[in-house]
This record gives sequence, C-alpha cells and structure tokens, in this order.
Amino acid sequence: MKIDSLTFGSLEVSPEHIIEFPQGLPGFENLHRYSLFYPEGQGDPATFLIMQSIEDPAVAFDVANPARFGYEYQFALTDEQCATIGLTNAADAVVAVMLVKDITSGLPTCTGLHAPLVINSRTLQGLQVYLPHDPSPPRRQIVSTARAPAAIGPYSQAVRAGNTIYLSGQIGLDPATMKMVEGIDAQIVRVFENLKAVAAASGATLNDAVKVNIYLTDLANFVKVNDVMAQYLAEPYPARAAVGVKELPRGALVEADAILVVG
Repeated sequence: MKIDSLTFGSLEVSPEHIIEFPQGLPGFENLHRYSLFYPEGQGDPATFLIMQSIEDPAVAFDVANPARFGYEYQFALTDEQCATIGLTNAADAVVAVMLVKDITSGLPTCTGLHAPLVINSRTLQGLQVYLPHDPSPPRRQIVSTARAPAAIGPYSQAVRAGNTIYLSGQIGLDPATMKMVEGIDAQIVRVFENLKAVAAASGATLNDAVKVNIYLTDLANFVKVNDVMAQYLAEPYPARAAVGVKELPRGALVEADAILVVG
C-alpha cells in the first residue's frame, strides 16, 4: 500500500512494517498505525528509523535501538500492558527509544529514555512504557556478533563502557570460515568489514569512530589502506595512527582497531 507523508512524500508500505499502538502515543492518542522505514542517505545498517503515521501525514518520529546509547532495559510490564499488545513471551518484545534532532549539531540526541517503546514482534503492536526513574546504563557491556570473526584469544570483539566503545583489533579473517582472505587488498576490505560488523552489533557505526589504529607489515601498503578507509568512514575523519610492525597474528598483513563514541 502507499501512504503520503509530509516530509518524505509518497511511501510504499509493507504490512510487516506497520506497527499499531492500540492506546496511541502521548499527545497523539487518536493515531494508532505507524510505518517503520529507513531514511535515505544512512549507512548500512542505518542508525535510526522513521516511524511515520499512516493516519496523519504530518506526524513522524525518529526511533533507535537503545543499545546505541549504552542502555539495556530491564523492567516488567503489567498483565494489562502485556494483554494490550498480546505479549506472552518476553523474547518477542523489542524495545526502542524515540529521538529528537539537535539542530545545533545536526546529530540525533536521545530523548525519553525513561519512556521507551515496547513492540511485540509477533503481533506488531506496541505501547510506550513510563519508568519511575531514568535507567542506568551498565558499567560495561560485552559486544559479540557472528558477523565478525570470533575471538581467537582471551578478549572480546568489543567492550562498551557508557558511550564509549572499544573495538578489538581485526585482521583479514573471514567470519564464515575463520580463514585468512588472500592478498593485501582483500585483507584491508575484510578488516573494515569486520570492524563495521562489530560496530553495528554495539549499536554504532564506523562514523562514530574518534580514533583508529592501523598496523601494517609493509608500510608501502598504507596508500591502499587510505583508499579503503575512505569508503567506510565519512568526513570529518577520526584521529588515526599507522604503525609498521614485523608481524601480525595468523600471518596477517594488516590489522586495525578503533574507539567509538556515541550518543
């Protein structure tokens, strides 16, 4: 089906992307159905979604995964709330937070952390939950994803502390086979694909990087790193260090790690 929006024009909407809020949202109690879609121009994966009202073309909200801001909610719904969205299995609950745009910085700023959206992924019904206190982010979160190589030693793929995410060094291992890809060109691309996957698992993107470290067994390949890095990060670029080393794990030709800051 097609719907009209004030900001995004005509939109093609699939039924599996329509969320219904039986009670509406505060200030918009008469609006119940919203379409979720990714705005154009974002990286892959997108850092936030648009929740566009199907009933009012002028109403739309930005929503995002709370993990992007270092939050992991732990709260209980009442029996009445569960019944409202048909929730019988906690594993079906998806939690999101709504955003506002910070006009001065042009970056999304988290809002309403104490009032997250809870959506039943099976019934596609949702509600907004009000918590008595702002949730406290965990002191440390371990990040893990199958889309990047499993750790080959006593370390984690990434660790998140508040709004800062520390990505462990990545080499040119294919996560599907855990074998090194061949050649410097393929290894450089694989390194950044691996970093990208871990960043996404932490609720961020490589454009959140504030520092990147590159290690090369042959500094003559530094120009190739520059070319590939520019494809994965947008200006303004993060701080960076490049170091020539004698050797790297698994006979790799290149390795990179990064520090990200989000929120």
